[in-house]
Amino acid sequence: MSCNQENQKGKELNVDNSQEEIIPQVISHKIETKSGMIFTLTEEKVTNSASIISVQGMNFPNSNEILIFKGDPIEQFYVLDLNKDGYEELYIAERSAGSGSYVNLIGIASFTDESYGKIYIQSIAENDDLAQGYMGHEEVTFSDSDIELVFPIYKEEDSNSKPTGGERIINYELITGEAGYILNPYLQM
Repeated sequence: MSCNQENQKGKELNVDNSQEEIIPQVISHKIETKSGMIFTLTEEKVTNSASIISVQGMNFPNSNEILIFKGDPIEQFYVLDLNKDGYEELYIAERSAGSGSYVNLIGIASFTDESYGKIYIQSIAENDDLAQGYMGHEEVTFSDSDIELVFPIYKEEDSNSKPTGGERIINYELITGEAGYILNPYLQM
């Protein structure tokens, strides 16, 4: 594993899932926000291509719920304040096994450090302009102020291993929805 078990504020933490490991395996990370809220992130690797991810917040006066996600192995996670409201969110990037090696994002928002909950993340596939030519193979980058997703563009005649349409850069914004936050993808101009 390439990340430290201890919290590293403001740093991207990558998880190395490339080596064969003993399965099942449980890995936990304690992640602290700048305001002192703590997220305990636990990944139970059921197989080399499937994980059960749980997140529990600590120090939140109105919430101690355990949020469960069943999906792919964690590739990296990052804490940042994407909407600049003074409260950091936790973002997790999972990577699927297989020829497309798709990235799935998970987000947990702090609601004014009183409670926390899941962020609804709009899929690239939900937007025709963004989804055109998309077949996975993306790379996600987190910074202190941005989430960027870059992927090759596939033309109709392209094979899965030889995209010829260039690349597309997608950024994300965190917007307030009716019942919580929405991570909205948009095309970088």
